[in-house]
Amino acid sequence: MPNAEPMVVGVHGTLELRPEIRRAWESGELDEDLYNLTVQRAEAYGLTSTALGAARPRGARWAHNEAGGDWTQDGTVREIGYLQVDAADAPPDQPLPIQPAFTVLADALRHVGSFTVAGVHVLAPPRPGAAGSEDLTWPADEPGGTSTETGAEVTVTLAGRYGGLAGRAQRISQAVTELSSGRLHLTPAPPQSPNHAFPYPPTGTIHLAQATAGPGFRCRTPTWSLDVAVHIAETFLTALGPYGDEATLVSVAGPTLARPRGPVAGNGWPD
Repeated sequence: MPNAEPMVVGVHGTLELRPEIRRAWESGELDEDLYNLTVQRAEAYGLTSTALGAARPRGARWAHNEAGGDWTQDGTVREIGYLQVDAADAPPDQPLPIQPAFTVLADALRHVGSFTVAGVHVLAPPRPGAAGSEDLTWPADEPGGTSTETGAEVTVTLAGRYGGLAGRAQRISQAVTELSSGRLHLTPAPPQSPNHAFPYPPTGTIHLAQATAGPGFRCRTPTWSLDVAVHIAETFLTALGPYGDEATLVSVAGPTLARPRGPVAGNGWPD
């Protein structure tokens, strides 16, 4: 595993709790929170284990750190779920488990209700060159067209501890286009453009001290979904591989029509 720092994934959108879950949650009597649900789901997939020492199975992809989310039922776009894991002891020949982490998080959210996705974020080191692009195939079951001219426009923003990304926006854009076999068409956004900043600040713990804002991108994609958003984030992390191994925050915001109406809850840029 290329980095010993925690990996964090988050889903932003609106969550509609099932009536019985909402009653229990609002009364403070809900037995299972998002932490417990994600642990149970990850263990069911064989991704993690609560066993210690010799009883811990080999091949676990991560150890749980924390999980949570804002489930306020007011229609506001919030960080409805985040998951932080430690993947330092995972098998070294395995890619960072970004997609599995989002799968576990989505399964847990579906257990308590239904949700819409307005955006995602991933805090992780760039994917090493050895990861290649063969595992970045476009989600095969995604409905919709295949043309970036008629698809959805999303925005992608980057932040990290190391500088220099802003000057490499065009190279990053070209690398992402090549990795996606033309499925993603990027245009670097103007520096500090307020129209292309990630509109949904993470509310979970983000360990990214002294972060430097990187470039933003307009990104046309054939369709929009959680899988597509995660795929875009992973593609960007692969494109960043030549520029170091420091943790990078990749944020992907969906098209305006895909974002639930209403205000956005957040606590600003993380420390």
